[in-house]
Amino acid sequence: MTPADKPDFGRLLVTAFRFVGQELTAEAAADWYDEFEGYPLAALAAAFRRHRRDSPYPPKPSDLYRHLDGGGADAGRPTPDEAWGLLRRFVDDEAETGVLSEEMREAWAVCHPVLATGDGVGARRAFIDAYARAVAAARERREPARWTVTLGADPRLREARLREAVAAGRLSADHVRALLPGPGAGSLEQVAGLLEGPGASDQERRTAERFRALAALLRRQSDEEARRREAEKARQREAEAARREVIDALVRQREAKAARREEAPKKRAAR
Repeated sequence: MTPADKPDFGRLLVTAFRFVGQELTAEAAADWYDEFEGYPLAALAAAFRRHRRDSPYPPKPSDLYRHLDGGGADAGRPTPDEAWGLLRRFVDDEAETGVLSEEMREAWAVCHPVLATGDGVGARRAFIDAYARAVAAARERREPARWTVTLGADPRLREARLREAVAAGRLSADHVRALLPGPGAGSLEQVAGLLEGPGASDQERRTAERFRALAALLRRQSDEEARRREAEKARQREAEAARREVIDALVRQREAKAARREEAPKKRAAR
């Protein structure tokens, strides 16, 4: 949670205790906040809901930990197969936005070299094993799932994936609002056109000029970003080609050694 989440967390606490006919002191509420400060507010809200469904008694910290760290959807961590699917959807398409946990990124570092050889089955197996180990270690340390975002090129997919993450309790709504774009160049020019209509005042015309200048700036920035992405894609293609050349060279070297080993007995027999 962030300090700004503290009032909402307080309301969650008050509601949880009033459901069972009890009141919470300010001192106790402060202790609860200190205990769960490291967890996302959305995950905590889901844990309180789970507790209300499962128990008629007031919640204890251990009750929330069971729901937060128990491995279900409310903990925010997908299963290994779900995590693999989310990752492949992201890495296979540059238009996709990735919302990935630290455990998913750690497992990707393990499986990526295998995937680079073209072995999709082996890469999946390496990912799932590494992801399961990372999740088990995080739960042993009682660490909540922590999610980071890598924005893709498609704005519509970007908004859809971020809203999916909010619904799953992986990102807060405030975090997502900060990541979504504001008005684009096209919408600013439309507003400028409306302001410049018949009977526009001097103030409206000056405002329209500022909107058009801002739209032009946004278009220049968009063009620069597109060039940067294209340069990055070219660099990645070159790096991938270099990796494949190294792998092909190693394969050829092994094949040559195997051929020499097979030829050696034949040469000795010919003598």
